Amino acid sequence: MQIKIKHIALVLFLVDVLILIINIKYKDEIPSVIPDLDYAKFFLFLGVVCFVVYLLIAKFKQPTTIIASIAIIFFCISMFCNLRLAKDNYDRIQCNKGISEYIKYFEFDSCEKINKRFEEDRINGELKYFQNKYNSDLEFEERLRDKHGIVLIGISCTQATSMECYNDLVKKLFKDK
Repeated sequence: MQIKIKHIALVLFLVDVLILIINIKYKDEIPSVIPDLDYAKFFLFLGVVCFVVYLLIAKFKQPTTIIASIAIIFFCISMFCNLRLAKDNYDRIQCNKGISEYIKYFEFDSCEKINKRFEEDRINGELKYFQNKYNSDLEFEERLRDKHGIVLIGISCTQATSMECYNDLVKKLFKDK
């Protein structure tokens, strides 16, 4: 039983450290404090301390599984924070990847500039639709994606006025069809 607990704690530790390293590498540079990252580090530290104490006790006498169980609990809490942060990082990276070529049109919130980009995209067959988490029309978005092959860009992206203008042009084009 104790060997299994030791192995579970070790595997959780290794996976947690791997996810933590990935989260540190891809963290959002804008906020100075990222609570989930701080919590993940803190609980990982507590888990490591408990696990080291468990291993030290195991070396000299019969170890108690309570300390290893506490280490496992800390590793699980740390992994939970890490996985939440990994999801946020993934959403942000996907959003940035989707809108990176449109950033110059979003600077001034100008519908005139985005109209030109819309025409280019329409001619090249590379239309996109910027999802809005507060005002979504799921049926329309699914129809755009499935029937017309339009790329849907992140529901978690920050919305700019020119994105709404681009979406209005897409809606106008496909409402008629």
